[in-house]
Amino acid sequence: MREVVKVIKENLNFNQLPDNIQKAHIDFMADDLIQSFDDGVHNKKSATADAKQYYYDWNKEVKWVLYKSSFHGFRAERQEDFNREEY
Repeated sequence: MREVVKVIKENLNFNQLPDNIQKAHIDFMADDLIQSFDDGVHNKKSATADAKQYYYDWNKEVKWVLYKSSFHGFRAERQEDFNREEY
C-alpha cells in the first residue's frame, strides 16, 4: 500500500500550526535537550522553555506545511524538508 499525502496548508508559521502539533514538536525537542546534555544542565521545565524559544523566537521565519498522511494522520514539517521529499 502506498502512502497518500494531502497538503492542507503551506507557508505557515509555527504559531499557526494546530496546538497539539506545536506541543508535540516542543515536547520532543525538550526531551531531546534533556538527553543530549549532561545531567543537571536541563530539567523538563528549562528544556521546554528553551524549545519554545527555539520555535517561537529564533526560528520564527521558518515556514511549515500542514498535511494529512494516510499512514500517520495530521502532521507538520518544515517547508524545505517537505519539498525535498518525494510524495
